[in-house]
Amino acid sequence: MPLFVTEPQERLNIEIEQLRGQMVSLGTTYGFLHPEVQQCSRELDQLLLQYYAMRPKQ
Repeated sequence: MPLFVTEPQERLNIEIEQLRGQMVSLGTTYGFLHPEVQQCSRELDQLLLQYYAMRPKQ
């Protein structure tokens, strides 16, 4: 069964990927325990929860 991605899901996916890249960059620069990296990780968690809540139940 193919999964169809809606426009809001696609926008959220783009935001997730951008934030993930930012988190990795910050982590490489400051270390993964730095407060900015931890905050970025929490924001990423929230976006991922939103994304999975939008997915159709299988």
